[in-house]
Amino acid sequence: MAASQPRSPMEMVETIQARISAAARSYRVATVRFLMRPPLSLRPKYVAFLLDLAQQGEHMQQVLARAADRVNDEQLATLMRHHQREERTRSQLVLSDLRRLGFAEQLPDRAMTSGDAALRAYGSNLSLERPKAMLGMLLVFLGVAAEISPSIVRLLSVGSVPREAMRWLLQRESSDTQAVRDLLSQVAELVRDPVEQNQLLEAAEVTGELLALGAGARSAA
Repeated sequence: MAASQPRSPMEMVETIQARISAAARSYRVATVRFLMRPPLSLRPKYVAFLLDLAQQGEHMQQVLARAADRVNDEQLATLMRHHQREERTRSQLVLSDLRRLGFAEQLPDRAMTSGDAALRAYGSNLSLERPKAMLGMLLVFLGVAAEISPSIVRLLSVGSVPREAMRWLLQRESSDTQAVRDLLSQVAELVRDPVEQNQLLEAAEVTGELLALGAGARSAA
C-alpha cells in the first residue's frame, strides 16, 4: 500500500496481527529448540530464559518512558505510560519466578545475545526517532508472549521446572491475549497517518525478527 494511502483501523489490526503471528511462530520454534538442546535438564535453560526476559523488560520500560515523553499525542503518551507500568509489573513476576528457582539474593550475570543487543539498540532508536512506532514493538512483545506461553508451559511441565516458578508464563497465557486485542484496537484508532502507520508496521516486523534471532542464539550458560 502506498505511503500516502492510510489503512483503515480494521486493516491495521489485521496487518499487525499477521506480523505478531509470524513473529510468534519463529520465536516459538527458536525457544523450543533451545529448551530441547542438551543437556536435558530444563531448569538451567529456563533460568536463562527468565534472565533474558528480565533484561528485555527493563529495557522496554526505559524506551516506553522515553517514547511517551517525546510523542506529540497525549492519548498515545498516556497509553505508553500505562504499558510502562504494566511492564514493571511483569518484570516483578519474572523476578518472583527467579526467586522460586533459588535466586533470592543476587541474579547471575547474563551476557546478551547478538539478537538481544540489536533489539535493545533498535528500541532505543525507535523511542528517540519514531516514538509512535514503539507501539509496534510493544504489540509484538505482548502478542508473542501470549501465543508462545501455552506450548512453553507444557514443555516445562514435563521437565524439572515447578509450576509455581512459571507465574510469568501463566499470566501471559491468561491475560495477554485480551491485552493485545485491547491495545491493537486502540492503536488502530489513534494512529491514522499513513507514514506513521508504515513505521509502526515496520517496527513490528523488525521486532519479531530480532526476537527470534535472540532466542535462536540463546545459551544456558
